[in-house]
This record gives sequence, structure tokens and C-alpha cells, in this order.
Amino acid sequence: MIVVGIDPGLTGACAVVSHRGLLSVFDIPKMKIPGVGPTALVQNKIDGRNLCRLLLAKCPTDESIQVCIEAVGVMGGANNAVQTQGSLMRSLGALETVIECLNWELEYVNSQKWKRFYGLIDSNLNDRQRKAKAMESARRLYPGSEFLNRAKDHNRGEAILIAHWRLRVAA
Repeated sequence: MIVVGIDPGLTGACAVVSHRGLLSVFDIPKMKIPGVGPTALVQNKIDGRNLCRLLLAKCPTDESIQVCIEAVGVMGGANNAVQTQGSLMRSLGALETVIECLNWELEYVNSQKWKRFYGLIDSNLNDRQRKAKAMESARRLYPGSEFLNRAKDHNRGEAILIAHWRLRVAA
């Protein structure tokens, strides 16, 4: 079985794992939104065609493929601009559409569920520390991975953890 873990969003990532190990990790491809000017708060969207091409190239077709995506939603609050929330939901819809067109099984997982599995829920940690701890966990699971070299690769780390969680839960 192949599992694709997805950390959604314009800065998100996809990880492809199996019982043989980590097969691939890549950033979700994006593109400029046609007709949107440089002053718009949201200027990019997911490049669904390129995402589909990448997934087909990275996932061996001789095994069943399951996709696990972090469940996201909208929420109020001072740090949650409507443009950001709209962009996230637009990204989620694009991801769902690509997976549905590929006819792959799709499952959603709440972030608290997979993070609890790895011991990543700690109210004493700030956001930066949580991201670093997630990267550390992904590196421990798949040592020597060249996919996790930069601090900004935390989305790749989370995609790996989501995929690995699904693989372990399905076993």
C-alpha cells in the first residue's frame, strides 16, 4: 500500500510513503491566479495539473494508493484574515478535486489526532518550537532524508508524519 500524506495550503507539501520507506516528498505546486494584480493579498493558487502529474510520477501504480489529508476549516479570530481562510479552503478544494479525479481513496485526519500520536501536542511550546519538533520526528522516522534540510521544510515534515500516521494506523 502507498500512502500520500498532505499538509494542505499554498505552502503545503505531499509525502509518499510505503512499508518500504519514504518514497518522495515535494512542495505542493502553485501558480499565479490569472488576472490578479500585485496588490492582491492572495496571488497564487494550487496548480492542479502539475500536482496531478507529480502524484502520478511519484506513486507506483502497482499498489493501492490511499491519501490522507489534514482536515482544515475556517475559524474566527484576529489572526485569521478572511483572505487567508478563503485561500486555504480554495486550496483544500483543489487538492480534493485532484485526488477525486485520480480515483484514489481520501481520508481526513484532524491535526490533534496525528500530532498526539507523535507527542507533538504541548501547550508549553510556541509555533516555531512545534514545527521544529515535527521536523525532528520526521527525521527520526526517515533518517538521511534530503527532503528536510531547511527550516521552511516543516510542511514537508508534517506531510511525512501524516502519511506515516496513516500507514501505521492502517497496518
